[in-house]
Amino acid sequence: MIAAQWKIIGNSTYIKKEIYSMSWDVDLKQQVSVGSPFAGPIAVMRDSSKFVEMNSQNMKPYLKIFTASGELISQMIWDSSKNIVAMDWIEKERLVIVLQNATVLIFNVFCEQMTQFSLGDIVREEEILECKIWSDGIVVLTSASQLYSVPSINDFFVESGRVIRLPPLPEEPKARPEWAILEPQFSLSQSIEIFMSINGTLYLIDEDKVESQLEAIEPIQKMVVSPCGKKLACFDTKGTLLILKTDGSTTNPDRMDTKATKSPVLKWCGSDGVMMYWDSIKDPILFYFSKGDSWAKFTLDQPVSLVTEIDGLRIVSDTTSEFFHKVSDVTIDIFKIGTTSPASILYDATDHFISKSPQADESIRSINDQLEDAVNDCILAAGFEFNGGEQSKLLKAASFGKCFLENYNPSQFVTMCRSLRVLNAVRHHEIGIPLSIKQYYDIGVEELIDRLISRRKHLLAWRICDYLKIKSDVVLNHWACTKVRTDIPDQELGKIIIKKLESVPGISFANIASAAYLAGRSKLATKLLEYEPKAAEQVPPLIKMGESGLALNKAIESGDTDLVYLVLLAMQRSLPLADFLELTFSKVVALDLLISMCKQKNDLSLLREIYHIKDQSKEMGNIYLQEALCSHPSQLDQRIKAYNKSIEHYHLSKDKDDIVTSKFIDDQIKLEMLQKELESNLQDDSFVGISINDTIYKLITMNQPKKAQSIRSEFKVPDKRFWWIKIKALSIMGDWDELMKFSKEKKSPIGYEPFVEVCLDQKNQIEALKYIPKITDILPKIQFYIQIGYFREAADIAFKEKNFDLLNLVSRKCTNNEILNIIEQMKSQIRR
Repeated sequence: MIAAQWKIIGNSTYIKKEIYSMSWDVDLKQQVSVGSPFAGPIAVMRDSSKFVEMNSQNMKPYLKIFTASGELISQMIWDSSKNIVAMDWIEKERLVIVLQNATVLIFNVFCEQMTQFSLGDIVREEEILECKIWSDGIVVLTSASQLYSVPSINDFFVESGRVIRLPPLPEEPKARPEWAILEPQFSLSQSIEIFMSINGTLYLIDEDKVESQLEAIEPIQKMVVSPCGKKLACFDTKGTLLILKTDGSTTNPDRMDTKATKSPVLKWCGSDGVMMYWDSIKDPILFYFSKGDSWAKFTLDQPVSLVTEIDGLRIVSDTTSEFFHKVSDVTIDIFKIGTTSPASILYDATDHFISKSPQADESIRSINDQLEDAVNDCILAAGFEFNGGEQSKLLKAASFGKCFLENYNPSQFVTMCRSLRVLNAVRHHEIGIPLSIKQYYDIGVEELIDRLISRRKHLLAWRICDYLKIKSDVVLNHWACTKVRTDIPDQELGKIIIKKLESVPGISFANIASAAYLAGRSKLATKLLEYEPKAAEQVPPLIKMGESGLALNKAIESGDTDLVYLVLLAMQRSLPLADFLELTFSKVVALDLLISMCKQKNDLSLLREIYHIKDQSKEMGNIYLQEALCSHPSQLDQRIKAYNKSIEHYHLSKDKDDIVTSKFIDDQIKLEMLQKELESNLQDDSFVGISINDTIYKLITMNQPKKAQSIRSEFKVPDKRFWWIKIKALSIMGDWDELMKFSKEKKSPIGYEPFVEVCLDQKNQIEALKYIPKITDILPKIQFYIQIGYFREAADIAFKEKNFDLLNLVSRKCTNNEILNIIEQMKSQIRR
């Protein structure tokens, strides 16, 4: 009877039931064992702090990893020179080992090292005093009384991990402080927080500050945070166990006086209570405490290892694995002695029905109004059971009760049946994952599948996916990636993988091919990539494998220019230039894109090689011309050489425009030679490389009019352009006399508006007035007068021309009332 195994502690009912008879041959007296939560594996290693009788089996230290049922998953010989300071599991069933030299090693369940990193030279020099590992990080306390934190171990897998120095301790500890970690998901700061007992004060330490939480307390020897993150169990030097709240609101904590002189192992049983374990006495004992007078004592006949779960506690010994947890309310209602709950009556009615007793009908009638609740309770109770027989009885009772209900929604029943079938499969002794229903719902089926494939239980994982109608591509992908590391010949293995996966949607053959390549099976990898439907997934692995030609073909076939560019860049980096160009020239599309890429990157040397091979004289001329223009003005010899090369190639071209271009380049050479001479004569190194216009302008501003005139004559600069350059230069210099003198040399080929404009640009209205009368066009003359505020002169010109529209233009701009009256009089005269 189920109730016979129950133990009432305070107001709650608990049960300690055996889950497995352990398969291992392990002596926990001589071993250190660490269990992973959520029914995870157990890592075992010889305890170096204890004297062990040596024999052939323990001559060498081994790191062994077992399932929760004691089945050996893997083992490796441990280097005894590596002194371990901490070992524990993090999420995704990864084993973290921290060494005394500040090195962190991370292993999977097959003792395969996934990565390693260092906590830094400072931590190594200060020496690690104590280290604690949480679900995704590490905190160490050094001998210098300094805390260091790794906020995320997973970040080190993508090379973005970091080690943080936490604030210094508020006071110097008189003895080694005890501390516990509150994980980020439970803290207000969303980062780790550390509870630390120092000299009778409980402090809360985070990444930024240190706060006092509780003062005048006994020194604490052990401390542990509950799985829910809301409670903190503390065991002090007087043997008292205290239960505090992590939010700092504790006023009257629950306490239990054990009168023990030595501190126990403290482990939470879910978040309901704390289990204390003393293993150093003659008969090991467990003490469970919840609150008030709720406690119980368990005597053991062998040492145990305790693993906290979110809803209970795993108690693992040399021979058994037990699960201690609180009995659910629905289970109590059904199986409690003397119970008359509707669910228990339905449960009994099912037995009567099976035995064909008429009492079944009477029982159903008696709970007719509460039958739906009874059915739901039986379904829930089935989920809390580990025994398949009891699950079956409870589900049969629920099924029997459903028959008497109209419009009952069976989804809860179907979901529970599916969940229990999955749980029973993974709880099997050979698999060894004894998840409870609450743990299963907490991690989800995706995480369970991930754990199964990480343990290489691909068949079971695939069957669960198939049964639950969820995608199985992740399972099959992992199976194939694992398969390529076996000794099966390439041809045979290729057939096996392709036959199994070819028709499965969502399979990434690229991932499998990458795994095959890393395993040293290049031919198999290339063959598998032929079945990858996505070119974007197909091309990068081919590049990595050195199959440049095939990668280029696939990229071109896809029509994705970005992929072609990716291949070209990879080929350019990895292949000799001759081989690179030979392969590129064999593909017209690739060659065109390479030319385009070179132009975008301004890679003139590669462009020159391409055009030389293609014998394109005009393009070669363009390249040398661009090289000349891009080279530094101080490297005149190099520029001239490039100019001459460009002329040489333009002459080889049959295009008339190229001949004209070559003549322009001749003029450019002549200009730069003259500019070099000017730099030498005028002690100014800023001439070479500027245009003819700028050269003339610069010479005028340097009071070198004769040299400017010489350049003008040499290069036949048109009059209009020269006049524009000179009047602008003279205005910038402020040489107004020279500007007036220049305006009188001869009739201006550009008119006199530019003279006015340059004067106004320099805000010199007086000089501008000298040139406005010389303007022949009426409209610009009036506009300039308006611009400088000479409205009367503008009005007189408009009146003289008898232009009504121009008078209106002046009146709109004018703000002087007297002149506006005059303009009105002018308008009246024109109207007559």
